[in-house]
Amino acid sequence: MSPGHDEVVMTAEVVVTGDAAGTVYAPGEVAWSGDRLVYVGPPRGRTGGRRIAVGDGAILPGLVNTHNHAAMALLRGYADDARLMAWLRDHIWPVEARMTAEDVYVGTLLACLEMIRGGTVAFADMYLHADAVARAADAAGLRAFVARGLVGDGPEAEAALARAVEEARGFAARYPLVEGWLGPHAPYTCSPALLERVADQARLHGLGIHIHLSESVEEIREVRARYGLSPIALAQRTGILGERTLVAHGVHLDAEDIRLLAESRATVAHCPVSNLKLGNGTAPVLDLLAAGVNVALGSDGPASTNTLDLFLEMRVAAWLQKTLRGDPAAFGARQALALATRGGARGLGYAGGVLEPGAPADLVAVRWSRPHTTPHTDPLSTVVYATQASDVRYTVVAGRLLLDDGRVTVVDEDAVLAEARERAGRLTGRP
Repeated sequence: MSPGHDEVVMTAEVVVTGDAAGTVYAPGEVAWSGDRLVYVGPPRGRTGGRRIAVGDGAILPGLVNTHNHAAMALLRGYADDARLMAWLRDHIWPVEARMTAEDVYVGTLLACLEMIRGGTVAFADMYLHADAVARAADAAGLRAFVARGLVGDGPEAEAALARAVEEARGFAARYPLVEGWLGPHAPYTCSPALLERVADQARLHGLGIHIHLSESVEEIREVRARYGLSPIALAQRTGILGERTLVAHGVHLDAEDIRLLAESRATVAHCPVSNLKLGNGTAPVLDLLAAGVNVALGSDGPASTNTLDLFLEMRVAAWLQKTLRGDPAAFGARQALALATRGGARGLGYAGGVLEPGAPADLVAVRWSRPHTTPHTDPLSTVVYATQASDVRYTVVAGRLLLDDGRVTVVDEDAVLAEARERAGRLTGRP
């Protein structure tokens, strides 16, 4: 029996399913119909429908970025090599105050192009002009979990929260792959009263919460000085922590913080490259996992990390945990891939992150025909320790080919790059 004409079949030397057992098919085949996977396994030799032969390479679950400020792609390279608080207060926030909704749209679209080319199929974002972020993600065909950043206290902050709730609840009706969340920036920019109101509104309307917590030593000192609590403890006391909470960074955590995270079932979005580049340290990922905390990967914004390369994030995440423990076996390639796929999907509450029948047709194919991926003796090792974002040849989201043999199919890439350069120059005063 031949497959239906709407079925797309992709074959490769290797299929890395990303499941908990580490199942790999070599060679392998993945097929989808509409927005769902219908077959994952050895090649069946069937004909009919569209067939894509990746050849010497691998098919794997699409990567999930759980912490991003995508529009900051316009600020890439601006104010590098500064400490976090000075970087924010003296450089980034003044420029952001001049950003228009169209700036955010173009900056997000630029980031979406980078993510498509790098194998990212879904991202969680926190930024201003959230509707522009959602509109750009929709134009690019990516899954997005979009939160408007919230700060402050009093009537103005309350009015901003009301607008953010209304906006978040309306995204799904306009943008099929976009989900609205709430984004209280951090305990040092949001009052406890605002955090409590965010928690109340999130529960009332079934919205996720995306917040920065315990990123830097300066933040820990500032929050403890104000409230006598760690940022995690303050988040717990105000009701912010829960199963639908993304805790961005979680670098400086004590045993009590980890216990609170585990009890709440929150997800920690580990951002290893950003944390290293800003000199903030690294999250105790192995301790979190041992306590039962779900850990995912994030890139942070492109002004923090300069790239949105989750293959790089996987490598660095593994290297850091090996170094922290002084044991190269402490954290392996399978664990790193799980953070970038299943961990991210779980944190965002969607069924992706694994290749299996019935799962969303969100997948990536990489080609291993270049020197840095030759030979590829161990597929999982090659994915995590050798593969680069530039090796991605196909990116599929909800069954739609956003990258087709290296060609972006959804937007005019050259036009986006040109407009992004112009807008970045106007915002930063640099060519």
